[in-house]
Amino acid sequence: MRRTTLISSFFGSIIAGLALADFGVSMSTWFLLPILVLAVLSWRSRFLVIGLAVLGAAIGLLRHDAYMAQQYDLQHYIGQKVAWQGIITDDPSGGNAKYTSFKLGELRDAEGRHIPGEITIFSYPVRVQRGFLMAVSGTLKPGYGTAAAELGYPKLTVIAADQSWLELRRQSFFAGMKTALPEPLASFGLGLLVGVRALIPKDLQTQLTLVGLSHLVAVSGYNLTILIVAAQRLLERLGRGIALMSSLWLIFGFLVVAGASASIVRASVVAVLALFANYYGRRFEAVALILVAGAVTALLNPGYLTDLGWLLSFLAFFGIMVLAPAVEARLGNPKPILVKLFIESFAAQIMTVPLILFIFGQFSIVSPLSNLLVLPLVPLAMLVSFAAGLAGMFIPAFCGWFAWPAQLVLGFILALVDWLARMPWASRPLSIDAQTMVGMYVLILAGLIAMTRRNKRAGAIVLNDHLLEPVRSAITTV
Repeated sequence: MRRTTLISSFFGSIIAGLALADFGVSMSTWFLLPILVLAVLSWRSRFLVIGLAVLGAAIGLLRHDAYMAQQYDLQHYIGQKVAWQGIITDDPSGGNAKYTSFKLGELRDAEGRHIPGEITIFSYPVRVQRGFLMAVSGTLKPGYGTAAAELGYPKLTVIAADQSWLELRRQSFFAGMKTALPEPLASFGLGLLVGVRALIPKDLQTQLTLVGLSHLVAVSGYNLTILIVAAQRLLERLGRGIALMSSLWLIFGFLVVAGASASIVRASVVAVLALFANYYGRRFEAVALILVAGAVTALLNPGYLTDLGWLLSFLAFFGIMVLAPAVEARLGNPKPILVKLFIESFAAQIMTVPLILFIFGQFSIVSPLSNLLVLPLVPLAMLVSFAAGLAGMFIPAFCGWFAWPAQLVLGFILALVDWLARMPWASRPLSIDAQTMVGMYVLILAGLIAMTRRNKRAGAIVLNDHLLEPVRSAITTV
């Protein structure tokens, strides 16, 4: 039996187990089944794939039960007035000038007892940063999305503003970027580099969404892609081992600086797998890689299964790694990079459109065009933005000399975004229900299967080892 089949069966079943738990399936009704199957495995190897599948589902159910136990502990306090202390775990954002929102973790009550989970805080505009120790008091309410609970406009007190050396350097770089560049160029540059979308003005966020470019300023795999590809090209001359270790440290540093969101954790897992596969001369089958990345990240946080960013990232990854190679093979594997870039972007859009229509009820018509025009400029934009931020950080008096390339490139991209967003046909309202969404995905998968079979009959070669050329497509997300 193929190794990829066993890997796909095991990790896919972990995701299935986590999903089944969301529908009320309890581990208490399943614990005997893995034991019975594993007993069969001792003398019937042909049942190995079944045993791995059941074991994976059991692991998913167990992990979800443990996760929900923590959530239930936090939900016991909903409706009560609480007075807790906690540390800000993300970059505070303001949807507009009327409020600031952030997440508070490492919670403790007045007696110092640990409170599991994180809560979302909505408050009046306040100057706080990630890492601040806060005291909050108010009435706890049910949260939205992956947040178990929230506090709306509570009483806030900064207990300690002590931050780690790394966080201080991070904030200094942010300040340097704002010194070197005017708004919204500074915020857009930070979004490209480390995915800090919270600082970008709402009108610009709306435009980026309309033209299908919001992934550029989200904490996503695209930012990480550029950094890893650059590191590989610069350091591979010094040795493959040095390039691998440097890339791994780069991934770890990016996780720390950008924050461990659902999509960046998924991208980091894929990047690590791709780098090790490349180093040892191996490669992952696309479907197996998708399932491994999805299972690992979902095990880290089962709440990702209901996180929109994780779902969109997962679907786009499938489009890039599975659908795009099939389309390229059907077209004779075209060589021009712009053609490949358009196919990958189009495949990612195909996979994410049904979910976007179901959640947002908005369809971006210009998304393939905007991605084709803007994506080739992103590496240059990141480079000049980084130079501008360093200049503003270390030589603020002369940073203007180093910031003009960033003003030119970022200004051109934003002008292009504004032009596309102003087109009357840029996007259209289009809402669908859950049944229609599922039907669309069934049709997409049916078309993919038919295309794959036709490629095999025609002898077309599917070049699905995108992660070896080099890692770019494997961790690019929308």
